[in-house]
Formats: sequence, C-alpha cells, structure tokens
Amino acid sequence: MKKNRISILLILLTIVLASCDSSINVYKESFDIANISKLQSNWKAIMFSSYDRKGGNDDGFKGTYSKLRLEQGNSVLAEVEGGGYVSRIWFTHSIHHRDGLLDLKGEHIRIYLDDKTKPAINVALEDIFTGNVKGFPPGLVGEGLGGYYCNVPIPFSNYCRVEVEGDDVHFYQINIQQYTGEEEIQSYSGDNINDIDETLMAEGIKLLTTGVSKANYSGSDKLNLAANESKSIIINKKQGEIRELMVKVGEADINTFLDSRIKIYWDNETKPSVDVPANMFFAMPDSKSLYKSYFTGYDEGGFYSRIPMPFKEQAKIEFVAPNKDLELNVLYDVVDRTEDDKWGYLNVSYNHEEPIEDKAKDFLFLKTTGHGKYIGTFLMTEAKTHGDQMLPVWLEGDEVFVCDGEMRIHGTGTEDYFNCGWYSVPGRLNNSGSMPLHGFPQFEMKEIGYASAYRWHLIDPVPFNESIHVTIEHGTNNTIVANYKSAAFYYLNTNL
Repeated sequence: MKKNRISILLILLTIVLASCDSSINVYKESFDIANISKLQSNWKAIMFSSYDRKGGNDDGFKGTYSKLRLEQGNSVLAEVEGGGYVSRIWFTHSIHHRDGLLDLKGEHIRIYLDDKTKPAINVALEDIFTGNVKGFPPGLVGEGLGGYYCNVPIPFSNYCRVEVEGDDVHFYQINIQQYTGEEEIQSYSGDNINDIDETLMAEGIKLLTTGVSKANYSGSDKLNLAANESKSIIINKKQGEIRELMVKVGEADINTFLDSRIKIYWDNETKPSVDVPANMFFAMPDSKSLYKSYFTGYDEGGFYSRIPMPFKEQAKIEFVAPNKDLELNVLYDVVDRTEDDKWGYLNVSYNHEEPIEDKAKDFLFLKTTGHGKYIGTFLMTEAKTHGDQMLPVWLEGDEVFVCDGEMRIHGTGTEDYFNCGWYSVPGRLNNSGSMPLHGFPQFEMKEIGYASAYRWHLIDPVPFNESIHVTIEHGTNNTIVANYKSAAFYYLNTNL
C-alpha cells in the first residue's frame, strides 16, 4: 500500500471544518505540509507582544506594555481589522513565579470575531493550554520549558480582538496571520469544534507528535568520501519535490558527519541555495543532543529532513567531508507536485559570529530580497554564565522581523521566541527538551553555558513580498559577548 503521507492539516481539516463554503480554508492553508512552500502574496505575519517600547528589558515585569488598553476593566492584548487568523498564543509559565501567567485565579481569555458581541472563545486562559478544551488538542497546545503555547488557528473574516480578564497580564505574545486579499475567509465556529470526533482527534495528535509516516524511499546512494572530498547526488524529475532526505551514518561517524557540509543546487543554479554545515541543516547541536522534531531530527541511525523541497527539473545535493574520511548512505523520497509558479525554492541562510560583541548591532538571522516565506530557525549559542545561578543572560535578547520595510514582529526574549520561558528556573527552562515544533535540545549551564533551540513556523510562517530582515539581540541591547550560530530556513523565488 502506498505510504501514508497524510499531513496534520488534513486531519484537522476533517476535525474542525466538517463543511466549509469559504474560498479560503485557513486550516488547509495552515497545516497541509504540501502547501508550506507555497508563497503568499496576500498575507502578513504580525505579532502583538509586551516588549519594552523604550528599548529596555521591561518586557512584562511591570506590565507597562502588557496590553493595548483597558476596556471595561479587561486587558485588550491584540486587535486587528480585516480577515486572517490567530496563529499563536504564548504566555510564560507561572509555576514558582508571580510574573507568569496572570495570578491563576481562573481569569478568562475572550476572543471576539467579526461583528459578534458574544466571544467565540471564552474559557479560563490556562485551560486552553492543558489539552482539555475541545478544539485545542495536545501537540498544538501545551506547556513546557517555561512557556504556555497554542498553535490552533482561529480564523476570522473581518475583525478580531483578544482580551483577558483583569489588569494583571505580564509577558505575552499573540501572532496573527493578516489577510490583505479580496477573497472571503470563513470564521472560527464553536459549533464545529463541539462536534469533534474523538477518534479523528487522536489520529491528528498522533501525526503531530510522531511526525509523518516513514518514507518508502524512491532512491538511495552510498557515498565514500575521503577527507575534504566532495561528492554529489543528482535527482532528475520534472516538477518534483523531495519530501524526505535521510542520511545514515555509523555511530562512530556521527560527529564527523555533523562537521561536514551540505550544498544544494536547484535546477540550473550555479550558486547553491543551501550551503551550511550538516549539523545546522538538520538543526542538531551535537552528538550528545540527538532529538526528533516534526521537520528535522535523528531517527534509526540517520539524520532526516522532512521540509518539502520543490524543484522544476533537477536537484543536486553535494556533501563535503571534513578533515576525516566519511561513509554516507543517502536516501530520499521524491514525489510529483502540481505544476505552478506559486512556490519557492528552499533556502537556508547560515550565519556565525564567534564571538559577537558589537553593541551597535543585533545578530543577523537573515537578510534577503525577493518573494518568499520564512519557516524556521535553528540557533546555537555559547557564552559565560552570570551569577551564582549561572544564568544565560544573553537569552534576554529580543528577535525582530522586518518584512517589506515594516517591523511586524518584536519579541520579548530569546527563549520566548522558542515558545519557552524563564531560563535557569526550576520547573521552567532549566534543562533540555524537545517538542514537535520547538524546543531546546541543548541547555547546559556551567561556567560556560550552551543553549541551542529550534522553532518551526508551520502554522505561523512569515511571508514577504520584497524583502526580509531578521535579527536577534545578544543580551539586552546587545550587552553580552557570546558565540552565535544560526540557520534560517525560508522559501524564495526572486522571479515572481
């Protein structure tokens, strides 16, 4: 039987939208793995957060910037006109610290959509992260490593307002995918959520937590590389797409492979779209921190990437050995894709500064021009810790996304961007951990601290039509000297 390549979205589409007459199906657009490379001209990714508007580190401690306004005694956290969907809700964990998620007094989150005077969602805020509220399943919601996160799409056709009871919000981030086109978007319906089939829900959760089913590989090559030698595999297929790339190595060769380099050329490129160390391509810190996520990881003796990689005629994948011999077993799954010009080529931008100490500039994740979509970040950091608790204070740095010349996302701290929070606090980000779409597979704090993290923007990609500039501070206002390495994953088509 042909392998089951059902994506998370197709399951949730059945679960959440039993019937849909709208021309844009948000659940299909958000979760269908085959659509992630599709470029989006009529969408903008924006974020509301509690970041310090004066450039300091008061990102929620005092609550100064923790709301847009008070309305009838409640805190309005986000508000937009037009269509779109809420793609992410994040708050800090509250255990052992009052500056976390409200006061845990059962304060409700209320989300108003379109012209309705009654909120579409009205539940105790902490409840939507537990997985016990129908329509908010574990995997898309959860808590761990200091952060509460929710990636359940909540679509609306012309208006959205998110508010929380009372005036005690501290750290928060709410991401919204804002639609700028002419088509209609069907709004979230609580009635549909109440009719969820529990069996389908279980299947959807399984797909998210275990990933797509293992591929029936369509091709394989064994490569024996001498030290510093490079060898390539070439895949020829009209309108093809690599759905999985797996590289198997012997256990003794893991570190050698992670030190190697991968280059990928699409079609007639003379300059590779991907030219990064292998550990950055597979988002893997080192051999001691092997893990599995939805898109990349280590499984059954091999490193996998399940990020869709479309091409028109040919894919050339080149492996460059480090200063040691290397034996590789390269397997790949290539499928047909619909012929159209609305997708982009996968690109990975690698940057490193060891150390970065310039107080005048943030660390750069990505700066490029063209039409594209940002889908993920892998970051490795290393620096001296501070104080008796050996704090990685460089994680105070905020991320900033500037798309088409407009600042659309400004975060509240590095660990917050990766859906975590409160580093080096017991019960919070005090150790490593991995989840399907985010995590810290490496977190070691001694005199020298190491923190590596990933985040996949499956439900909340960042589209851009002309340009994108993504940076992160190294400590508040770039005050910390540290080693930084990053891989930014994005799709790009400069011809559209």
